[in-house]
Amino acid sequence: MADLLLLSRWLGAVPEFVTGRGGARIGFIPTASSIYPDRAWVDLDRRTLREQGFTVTDIELEILSASETAAALDDVDAVFVSGGNVFHLLSVLRRTGVDRLLTDRVHAGMLYLGASAGACVVGADIEPLGLLDDPTEAPDLTSTTGLGWIDEVIVPHADGIVSGRAVVDELRIRYGSRFTLRMLADDQALLVSGSERSVISS
Repeated sequence: MADLLLLSRWLGAVPEFVTGRGGARIGFIPTASSIYPDRAWVDLDRRTLREQGFTVTDIELEILSASETAAALDDVDAVFVSGGNVFHLLSVLRRTGVDRLLTDRVHAGMLYLGASAGACVVGADIEPLGLLDDPTEAPDLTSTTGLGWIDEVIVPHADGIVSGRAVVDELRIRYGSRFTLRMLADDQALLVSGSERSVISS
């Protein structure tokens, strides 16, 4: 597996991760938020990446064909998958075949950055995230099995600032015995490099 930066909320760890590996061009996938009228957090992420000095190009999975998505990925050094509803995101990735495309690209060395839902989708399963996101937003999703790039379940916003401590505690109690949960506060990220994993500030 290539390098992954799995962010809970803030993007402070991005510059060292991307530029430290020779990248400057980021393909931005906003799909997880496409079902919402207000996508202020996505606009903030896009703006933050540009302010950090990156060239950012949107890749709209629900508009582009598979070949157009593949071509768009050919033109960037890294892909950033933003937050929103992880169930909707996984549904679109499967329906478009981009789940396999991204898996192949990441295994071949493309840098992957995921924030919130974009981080959660690469894990073993997204079922526990049903306490944070509404699964009914993805009525066609038949399996909550994630992309499986890591064998953990990423739980973003684990400090409770976004969703509240009670929900995070309930998630841990209900699912902690069934899944390996990786709890990330908003100012943390999980850095994955091959078989090595470390929680870093972001």
